[in-house]
Amino acid sequence: MEISSFELIYKPQSPVGPADTVLQGYFLNITNLENEELFYRLDFVTSSISDPDRSLFNNTAAIIDTPNQNNQPANLVGALTSSSFRLSPNITVPPDGTAKVAVLPSDPFPMPTSPANFEARGYVTIRLPARLVFDPPFIRFEPQLNRPARVLLTPQNRAAYLDENNDINDQTQASLPTGTGSAIVEVVPERGFFVPLAQGMADRLTSVDLSTLPDLTEENLAMMLAAVSASDVDLKKFNSELKKAGIGIALEKRKV
Repeated sequence: MEISSFELIYKPQSPVGPADTVLQGYFLNITNLENEELFYRLDFVTSSISDPDRSLFNNTAAIIDTPNQNNQPANLVGALTSSSFRLSPNITVPPDGTAKVAVLPSDPFPMPTSPANFEARGYVTIRLPARLVFDPPFIRFEPQLNRPARVLLTPQNRAAYLDENNDINDQTQASLPTGTGSAIVEVVPERGFFVPLAQGMADRLTSVDLSTLPDLTEENLAMMLAAVSASDVDLKKFNSELKKAGIGIALEKRKV
């Protein structure tokens, strides 16, 4: 689900004449209106950009503040030319709790002879990922809820205005319109599926800390496909489960 637009800025307020430098970040409150703990995934979607001074890649600092953990460092995961950056880690929010996410420009900061000139724009999406459960002889992805989750979303721009001595002249904050036009939304949980493990495969996977991979990431899927391809799993049934989950991948065995 699309939440809102975002705009990160670290540049002069006006390209003409003397002007303050604007340092603007994106802030988002996420309130879990359900009576059980849930975790959410955020993605920052933008154009594919090759200029390292205009991409989100290595140019942001992120913080997640939850009722259970204060100001947890986070980062946007992606490559230089990526068009989508995943916030890592996911945001875990207790029942009736509110988490705050802040994403700010962090680099490039200007050298003494170089003016600030960074901006990035796009939109933010929220997902309710399936929960990964290691349950030998299966790996299961199961929905966190059996119905859409009610969430209260409050996105904002917050900006500070710096003079030529980098002293703060002023600060502003402005609420952003949400994609639905409403602050309370319902996020549909991602569907689940299970992967049967071959004999002996479960023992080999017990050393993998699956708790660090709580949703269906590319790394997660690659790990499972590698495990399945080296096993005696019924690929016809396995491919059927992938199709049910909406994953456009099918495996087949070939002689090398």
